[in-house]
Amino acid sequence: MKITFYHSVLCPRCLLVGRVLKRLQQEYPDLTVEKVEVATRPLESLRKGVRIIPTLTAQGRQLAGIILTPTAVREFIAGIYGGQARPR
Repeated sequence: MKITFYHSVLCPRCLLVGRVLKRLQQEYPDLTVEKVEVATRPLESLRKGVRIIPTLTAQGRQLAGIILTPTAVREFIAGIYGGQARPR
């Protein structure tokens, strides 16, 4: 499963979401995260409808917000997997 993570290296909130994603990759071994740096790829971000960072997208779904809690990120990933955690 692939998700896209729109972020900036200058964004401390994005850094926190990145850490959460790394932990979730241990629970979901087939989870791949494509990182898109919005400062260097602004047109791609705008074309995909990204207006705020951090933003996660997968399977036509989008999770965005100034503050994305670890719980919100976990629920987003679980929703993509249908609520089924993958074996470690």
